[in-house]
Amino acid sequence: MRTYIDLFKRPGVAQVVWSQLLARFAMGMQTITFTIFLQQVFHNYTVPGLAIAASTVGGALSGPILGRWMATVGIRPIIFVSTILAPICMLLIGFFPISEALVVFMSLMLGVCVPPIQPAARAVYPTLVETESQRNTLYSIDAILQEIIWILGPVLATLLIAFTNTLLPIIVMAVIQLGGGLWFVSLNRVHSAPIPRSTKPMGSVLKQKIVVYMIVVNLLFVASFAALEIGTVAAVGQKQAGFVICMLSIGSVLGGLAFGHRVKSASALTKQLAIVLIGDLLIFFNATSPFWLGACLFISGIGVATAFATMGAVIGKAVPLDDTTEVYGWIGSGQNIGYGFGAAVAGIVVDQLSSTHSLGLAASLDFLAMLVAFAAISFTPSFRSQKDK
Repeated sequence: MRTYIDLFKRPGVAQVVWSQLLARFAMGMQTITFTIFLQQVFHNYTVPGLAIAASTVGGALSGPILGRWMATVGIRPIIFVSTILAPICMLLIGFFPISEALVVFMSLMLGVCVPPIQPAARAVYPTLVETESQRNTLYSIDAILQEIIWILGPVLATLLIAFTNTLLPIIVMAVIQLGGGLWFVSLNRVHSAPIPRSTKPMGSVLKQKIVVYMIVVNLLFVASFAALEIGTVAAVGQKQAGFVICMLSIGSVLGGLAFGHRVKSASALTKQLAIVLIGDLLIFFNATSPFWLGACLFISGIGVATAFATMGAVIGKAVPLDDTTEVYGWIGSGQNIGYGFGAAVAGIVVDQLSSTHSLGLAASLDFLAMLVAFAAISFTPSFRSQKDK
């Protein structure tokens, strides 16, 4: 823990970390809030499904573009405008669900307008610290906080719905999004970060092999989460699925705290994905027991945050600073596409085959992600060969 305490003592680190956490927190509430709200409005699950899919598509389309714009005009104007527009889209969905088509369209616009906080924060991180080990620790914290968002976000949303109504969580989401985004963008460390303005054509970052490989790994890895979640719900039911899936995030947080800051070799990502795969494979000893599933997902989770931290550190080291915002935008698009693909295929697999087959799909996707990471070892930067300055 001393490593993390020392890091947060550095000027600007705590402010950037906590403000970006608040600015991203609404995303953890969004899926379950809009699913329940729109189901009650339209009395079906088709509209919520289409709305969530539209939001995912919007985010996938806008990610690289907003990342690129941040690299050309700067972080502040892009984050400021999108921070204003995204809450407006949320409130329009909540207060004016006039028709199914309008809701789906506004959800698409919400996805397009979601502030690219994570790409911006990850571009700022290297300017806050001096050594590679500190950068690794900072990326680890980022990955851990990502898990916290997905643990606490749905819990807060469901509590608000249970004790009030389905509209209040949407208002809370809009307020959190607005407050967190404005706090983040107002920080001098964000505004004055010495990030060079990119003059390269958009998409030129895709010429780097390591970038393409990291996008593919993220796509497959996140697709496996979608298949895992759907398979878990089908296997143990809605009431117990929350607990089971939560074990994955708990394992991820603990794994990130314990191992995320460690010095990494070129093969670290492959090993971390192997841990995730081992947990997935253990599931098949008793694939319908909620307690066994929870224990296995806890084991898988140990590798999740560390894997995301490693991928962030690899991009931070391998990609020039002026390209990082666009690269993280492409990675975000890969994650969005992966989640949508995984959810769609897993739903069909559950309906046509069984929940166990959906869990098998998740394990297969993790295995493919591990193979891609293994194939990239020869040109993945190592963090062992350089001493901290």
